[in-house]
Amino acid sequence: MPPRDDIERFMRGEYTLVGFSKLFGYYPVAWEPGKFEIHWEATDAFTTGQIPVIHGGALAALLDNVMGWATLSLLDHSENFATADLQIQFVRGAKPGLLKAQGSVVRRTRALAFCQSEVWNGEGQLVARGSATSSIFKAA
Repeated sequence: MPPRDDIERFMRGEYTLVGFSKLFGYYPVAWEPGKFEIHWEATDAFTTGQIPVIHGGALAALLDNVMGWATLSLLDHSENFATADLQIQFVRGAKPGLLKAQGSVVRRTRALAFCQSEVWNGEGQLVARGSATSSIFKAA
């Protein structure tokens, strides 16, 4: 399936039936080539258990996911990708509630996409930022 078809399916809500979108409840808000925005109503189920904040691994997954969609938006039908490197910086704890993530591709070469992302809480405060390098390869 061409990448743009996957994006359109995600935008219509069809990815809420499988994978991360089903598990987390992510939903897309906007996109353009090289950029993507995803929102998430984070619930208590994703807290650390010890304190009422969302687990860092869940935030990392959100940031990785939004950068992945941004990368996908630049691929053609013969390409696929995988995250080769992921770095996350946590700025403050995120309580359950609305989280807004934006990701973008800073630079794309034939074989790599260099990405950045940020996630904010419902009050507009920066919660975490991430960067990733995606390896681009021919689709099987």
